[in-house]
Amino acid sequence: MEKNLTQGSIKKLYFKYLGAAFGGSMISCIYGMVDVAVVGQYQGPQGTAALSIVAPIWTILYSLGILIGSGGSIKYTYYKAQGKTDKANAYFTLSLLLTSTIAGICWIGLTVFDDQLLRLFGADDVLLPLAKSYLRPIQFVIPAYPFTQMLAAYLRNDNAPGFAAFATLCGGCFNIFGDLYFVFGLNMGMFGAGLATAIGVTLTIAVMVSHFFSRKNTLKPARVHGYIHKAKELVFNGCSVFVSEIAMGMIAMLFNRQIMNYFGADALAVFGVIVQISGLVQCFTYAVGQAAQPIISENYSVHNWGRIKETRKYSLWTVAVFGVL
Repeated sequence: MEKNLTQGSIKKLYFKYLGAAFGGSMISCIYGMVDVAVVGQYQGPQGTAALSIVAPIWTILYSLGILIGSGGSIKYTYYKAQGKTDKANAYFTLSLLLTSTIAGICWIGLTVFDDQLLRLFGADDVLLPLAKSYLRPIQFVIPAYPFTQMLAAYLRNDNAPGFAAFATLCGGCFNIFGDLYFVFGLNMGMFGAGLATAIGVTLTIAVMVSHFFSRKNTLKPARVHGYIHKAKELVFNGCSVFVSEIAMGMIAMLFNRQIMNYFGADALAVFGVIVQISGLVQCFTYAVGQAAQPIISENYSVHNWGRIKETRKYSLWTVAVFGVL
């Protein structure tokens, strides 16, 4: 992996980052589809519908991690490219603090008010017990979800996009085989699918954390000055991707409620499958942004406009080619 994104072939760098980002996004989509397939086979349409009820929760948790990770890692790369490592790591430290706070609030909210939230997302008296059974083991590791997105963003900007994808791959593979083993092998049903998901995301976090013990790591705790100002910058930088991501969760929640009101659980099960398939398209567009961001951020810091334009060109062509296909 190139240590300096302001040098070398943009084409080579871009497609290296794109491959890693796309691989990580794809495995996340695939194990979501496996969850739906396995639960649907074991529990029937009601199980698939229950997963559709829970799905917006992941979107909201992920979007919060993306807000902090994307917003902070942009500033991290900007200052790191200028050799201001302490200032760069101040944003990383602030991101850790903000993500911890948000994760703690979400943890309490989803543990204490799980019934109310699941009903808000569309659960009725039949789907509520199924959704709660799936969520029960996951409630112990809720903070891991925003942290996976936050850490993945920083790992990509610390010249380790492949490692971020590898961490997601480890958790995703465990989730896939864990689904089959816990749900069918141990006959644990919805709880087993949730348990596989909980262990999978924990494994992803564990692999990501191991990066901090490697020689290539430059992410370190640093003193933060001007918390409020830096937090505003961080939120401003990550706001656009956060809004687009959380909007998907809100739309899914509204669809869930309307489908349950007018058509019932069987229709919601079909909608859940459609959402998982559409996620495959979304994960590719996310990968393009994730691949281009570290390259653009680092070159922006040294005013290398030519390399920025070239990166943008490859990004637009990638989206155009994928759109045609």
